[in-house]
Amino acid sequence: MLQASRQIFWLTLAILFVFRSHVALAAMTSTNYKINWDEFSSGGGTGASASYQLRDSASSSGAATRSSSASYAIDQGFRAGVYDSVVDFVPYVEDRSTQVAATAFTTLPLVVTVTTASGFAVNDWIVIVQDEGASQATAMAQISNIAGSVLTLRSSYSGSTPVIDGSNDYVYRMSPTASISLGTLSTSSVTTHIIGWVSTADVPQGFSMYMFANGEFTDGVNTIPGVADGAVSVGVNEYGGRSSDSTLATSTFDTVDTAFTTEPVLVGSTSSTAFSSSGFVTLKTAIASSQVAGTYAQTLTTIFVGDY
Repeated sequence: MLQASRQIFWLTLAILFVFRSHVALAAMTSTNYKINWDEFSSGGGTGASASYQLRDSASSSGAATRSSSASYAIDQGFRAGVYDSVVDFVPYVEDRSTQVAATAFTTLPLVVTVTTASGFAVNDWIVIVQDEGASQATAMAQISNIAGSVLTLRSSYSGSTPVIDGSNDYVYRMSPTASISLGTLSTSSVTTHIIGWVSTADVPQGFSMYMFANGEFTDGVNTIPGVADGAVSVGVNEYGGRSSDSTLATSTFDTVDTAFTTEPVLVGSTSSTAFSSSGFVTLKTAIASSQVAGTYAQTLTTIFVGDY
């Protein structure tokens, strides 16, 4: 009877940036020039340094106001029409070669204690995993300081709040790469791997994150089917994911383990402006003793949409 099949799962993230915009600007144009916005003033301009930018005006005609109808809006006053929409998305995957044991986690202050901080650096994104496996609790955060074996984290994190007692609890560094391997799968455990992201959506309605697969999780002949009962379980042939976002409106990735399909499905979102917002999907895979050994593969595509 097959006790452990060597199933290597290479996951490729194809990142597509899609921006929805419903804003129309009236500009003055000629053959060679365009004025995007004008105002009555006696001076001003744009100043910049390596890290900051300042736009100013002298003697503007009045405070910024907006007049609108059902279909149009007019902004007027102090540099009212100057607005740079910033939408950015960086994918990360869990680097399992960086695994270290976690021994404590607190939220006030927000710190995690590890057996060794070797290999970690300030500004690294990490995941803290409690009871790694089918029911693991995970948080994703960024390191702000390292003192010995104590990693101080920035003020917010995504996911759940791990309860770390040093038993089957780990910290991993997140790596900005586009492929992962699940390595050797076992009939006696659920293998997990985390796909994360850090996003900025300086737009009024925030962003939406979607994922879809190119087809089955397969070696070309045999497949590991998508989870159908809401939970990837030990000893059962099934595969799926669970989102760190617990407020999804149009999918079940927030409440149960869910199969990836060829249709884009919501896995993360915000409804307002978000800066350096993190999130993740935990992949889960299990096999039965009857599963044929082989190299199994699937491509997942992530679409990040700034909701203007």
